[in-house]
Order: sequence, then structure tokens, then C-alpha cells
Amino acid sequence: MAPAGRGRIGRPLLCFCLALTAASALVPGAAAQAVPGWRLHTTRHFLVYVVEGTAGAGNVEQVSADLELIHAEVITPLRLPAVRLAYPLYPTLDRFRADWWHFASLGYGEIVHAWGAIYTGDYRAITPYTITRAVVSDAFPRAIPLLRWGLGDALGDRAAGVDAHAHLAATRAAGLGIPHLREILAPADFGARLPMSYPTAVSFMAFLLERYGPERTTAFAERVAYRYYDFPELFALHFGETLSEVEQAWEARVTAARPPRRIDGADYLAASRFVYRVTLAGNPARRMLLPDGPAVVSAALAAAEPLRRLNLGVARGHMEVARRATAEAERQERRTEWGLRGIVYVLVLTPIFLALAWLLWPAIRGRLASGGVIRHG
Repeated sequence: MAPAGRGRIGRPLLCFCLALTAASALVPGAAAQAVPGWRLHTTRHFLVYVVEGTAGAGNVEQVSADLELIHAEVITPLRLPAVRLAYPLYPTLDRFRADWWHFASLGYGEIVHAWGAIYTGDYRAITPYTITRAVVSDAFPRAIPLLRWGLGDALGDRAAGVDAHAHLAATRAAGLGIPHLREILAPADFGARLPMSYPTAVSFMAFLLERYGPERTTAFAERVAYRYYDFPELFALHFGETLSEVEQAWEARVTAARPPRRIDGADYLAASRFVYRVTLAGNPARRMLLPDGPAVVSAALAAAEPLRRLNLGVARGHMEVARRATAEAERQERRTEWGLRGIVYVLVLTPIFLALAWLLWPAIRGRLASGGVIRHG
């Protein structure tokens, strides 16, 4: 039997907790999604955040319509569990640096952080790749890179009107080796064959979307997940065709594709490494914590679509922005390091000099006094 005192205390505490729970249930969902200094514009699938008095606020209706069109074209056909995407329209890089974590913290449960864009009125800043990558990563967090990153960018290509097979054919024409599919199934093998495993995966997943449709392709990604070692068997079981047969058909499709333009292999490799390292293989949120993080991440996100379109000059421009930001961060870090070293030297050497002066002062004073006596004598 519980002591009487505990019952007298416990019952009011229980009532208080129940009242607090009921009160919290009355708080509207929009309040939980509010971000200080930002106005929320909701659509069926997006939470679009804007700052009053900026281009994003002025064009929020049009941007929201464009985002919903992307969703209707490539996300809805996947038949995935419904989520809402947090999509902030940052007016400046400084605002991106200051507020990104607010939106990243929303990215749990039924809300997915889609990174948004630094939007100053240029429609080209609204790219489908951040959206498709975010949705696929949330739906298949354990899937092997071939499926997760390949499907994410294949869907982005569909929304952007990019031919993934022509893209891969252009890299082949530039003399870049394309790995065989079985060489990039395991995550470690995929990483070892970067950056060419990346466009190869996008082309293959685009071929599956064409051949089997979005719903069956996403069901296959869910079925395989991380089990790369069973990939051929699961492929045949799911699609009713052997992996070898489909791989031959895919290679024929790539061979028949016409490259949209000639590219320089070295430029392509550099741009592909930059985009993949920052936005896919790496964790952009972790990179954001570094001094150059906001500039590098925003540049890499902006370079994704030009890279897929093989507009390497534009991608190089974004890479240069990131390079300058990194160089400036390193200079600032060196200045800070030298400043801290100077402070340490002062703190360490000052007591030493004072101690030496204290020890030597009697001798110096005696020498000065004896010198004065001699002069007066």
C-alpha cells in the first residue's frame, strides 16, 4: 500500500500532466512548424518558407506551383507514404548560414527537409534534384547507393528533362570508363569506382523507370534495401527477367543515345566529384558546421543540375565560389590561429619575464646604487 503522502502529491501531478497533454494537443500544427522571422506558405505537399519583403515572398505562389508540378510529375507516381517537404527560399547566403538548422530540425516524421534554395527571383534556382533526393533518401534510408542515389537523380532528370542515357554516353565519348553494373552493387565497390559509378547508377535506374514504371521500381528498391549480395536473385524475382538480360538492354539503350554535347573528361570528373562528395556521399548538414560550409553546400546544391545537363562551365562557376569560400575560411583560420598563439605567448612569457625581473632587480638596484656613490665620491 502506497503512503498517504505520495497519493496526495501524485494525484495533482497526474492531473497536471493530463491537462498539459490536452493543452498541447490543441496547439495547431502550423505553430509547431513556425520558424522565427519566416512566413509559412503551405501547399498540399510543401511547407514553403519565405522572408517578408524578399523575392521569395513576392513569388511564393508561382514557386509553390512549380514545386507542386515537380511533385505531381515524379513523386506522386512512386506511391510512397505521404510526406511534406520543408522548402525555405533563402534571400541571401547569410540567411542560409543563420537559419538552415531551423528547417533541418523539422525534418522528422512526416516532414522532410528538402534544403530549399537561395532564391533572388531567378527561376533556375528552383531545382528538382534536392526534392527528389530528399524524398528517396527518406523513403529508402538503408538502400545501397546504386538504388538510393541513382533513383534520386533519375527522378530529378525526369523532372528537369535530362536524358540520363545521353549523359552517360557523353562521358563514354569523353574517354571515361563506365563500370559494369555488378562492379558497383556493394557500397564499398560503388565508392571505389566514383565518380563514374554515380552517372552509371542514374542511367540504370532511369532505365528501370522507363521499362517497369515508377511504382514497380520503387518497390524493388524497398525490397533490396541494403542486400546487394542478393541483388541478381531479387531482381529476377521482382521483375521476372534476369539481371543479365536487362543489363544488355540497358547498355544498348546507352549506346543508341546521342550525347548532347562534347565534354572535357577532366572537367567532368572534377565537377562530379565536387557535387557527389558534398551532397551525396558526404553529409551536407555536417559540412554546414564548418566555416566554409554554407557557401560550399549551397554551391554544390546549385551545381547538381548544371552537372546533369553537362553545362560544365556553369558547374565550374559554382565550384569556384566554393573554392574561394574555402580559401577565405582557411585564411581566417590562420589569422585566428596566429592571434591565439600570440595570446598564449603573452600569457606564458609575461610571468617568466616578471619573475626574471623580480630576481634580477636587487642586483640591478645595487649596481645602480653603487654607481651613484662612486659619482658623488
